[in-house]
Amino acid sequence: MKGKTIFLLLFVSLFLPLLLFTVVPVYLKLLFTLNFLVLFVITLMYLYKDSRFSPILAAFIVFSFLFFILAPMLQIHDVYKLNDLKMPNKMIYKDYLMVKTNLYIFLFNVVVFIAYRFFMSRKAKLKPYKTDKYLPIHILILFGISIAILLINFDYIKAEYFEHNYLALVGTSKSALLLREKIILMIPFPAFILSIYYIKKAKKKNTNYYIILLVSILFLILLLLIKNPLTEKRNALGPIYLTIIFFLIPRLLNTNFKSLLFLFFAMVIIFPTISLITHSGYSLEQLRANPKLLLYQLKNHGVSNTFTTLNYDAFINFSATIEHVERDGLSYGRQLSGGVFFFVPRKIWVDKPISTGEYIGEYLEREYKEKGKRSFNNLSNPLVSEGYINFGIVGIILFAIILAYFLFMMSVWINSRDPLKVAAGFYASMHMIFFLRGDFTNGYAFLIASFVVILLIPKIYFILFRTALKKQSKNA
Repeated sequence: MKGKTIFLLLFVSLFLPLLLFTVVPVYLKLLFTLNFLVLFVITLMYLYKDSRFSPILAAFIVFSFLFFILAPMLQIHDVYKLNDLKMPNKMIYKDYLMVKTNLYIFLFNVVVFIAYRFFMSRKAKLKPYKTDKYLPIHILILFGISIAILLINFDYIKAEYFEHNYLALVGTSKSALLLREKIILMIPFPAFILSIYYIKKAKKKNTNYYIILLVSILFLILLLLIKNPLTEKRNALGPIYLTIIFFLIPRLLNTNFKSLLFLFFAMVIIFPTISLITHSGYSLEQLRANPKLLLYQLKNHGVSNTFTTLNYDAFINFSATIEHVERDGLSYGRQLSGGVFFFVPRKIWVDKPISTGEYIGEYLEREYKEKGKRSFNNLSNPLVSEGYINFGIVGIILFAIILAYFLFMMSVWINSRDPLKVAAGFYASMHMIFFLRGDFTNGYAFLIASFVVILLIPKIYFILFRTALKKQSKNA
């Protein structure tokens, strides 16, 4: 109880300097305070009322504070302090857009809160889960399949290590890359989860136990070879390895408070500090030889400056979306259709819409491009913005309700006895910050791919196995 109180005090103490010391108009500070109060109430209920383990709501809280309060307040502060109206996404600052963005985010968060509380008040029906007696055989078969996948894709993985996947990208469609990277090469992941589940549930340390223990170690090595910082982006690695840690040492992250504490410190303090070092322009050898360079970096750039970069552009990209809608109107579901049906190749769907992040990026490039400079147009676009560009205020409310139901369902999965549903629920929780930041097309595609590999493929395999077993018994 004391730890929760200290965290809430820390939460408030991080917001107060933003309120007191940033050069932000008073009316905008009042709106940011309003949004913070909504978030504070959500956090209060989450920590003190919710008995059901739901790390996905922790991700929602951390995202909302980081991208919709902390980062935009610092970015607006820079606009007024430096007297430079250019935002990190090249959009020209406009007060009324900041007001509208805050009000729409307020509406979105309030609807998410009310809908989530409604869904959580319902009793979740958890189906009984019975461990398959053939589980050791399944694990060994899946291990054989995983080795085959490694051998078949060896050249591709080697290219990722030594050539940053350049050769693999040439002439390969996004759909094919998604299939290979997020599904085929991820098959060892659910197999590893099943092996850990078997080891923890084993009542006797017999021959099967030691065989599966050895196989689980080999699975982990296989995952480290296929999915690591040289072959995968950080936002994709996080959910994989945090889910592995959760299964190996659940007590580290198995309460709402622990999940919130971890994600908060990781996203608000640790990652920005690491980013300050990795983007300093100095090598690790230079920093080791001359530690004063790090002190110089901290003094002249500071951790807070990390939040004024394009990495934290969700709020201002929503503002850009609002401006675009005012000029060109709503898409009435067209942008959403491109995300939902991401798997349809452009060769078949010729006029398939580009992702909303890229779409708004192109709008900003047209409107605010500087002569002689090339702009980066593949931007993030948060979920609330996706709702707005498609259906306006109705879209904001609709997307908030759908999100609340999804948060509820993931909390149901993660509290079930099915190890694969638990893994899918926890993976989705750690993926949620990336999903909420957007854009929708990429976040949704990666989320669906993870569900396919963690839930659908093993289920199809189990069905095929049982069918083959029945045929064999009939023949016998």
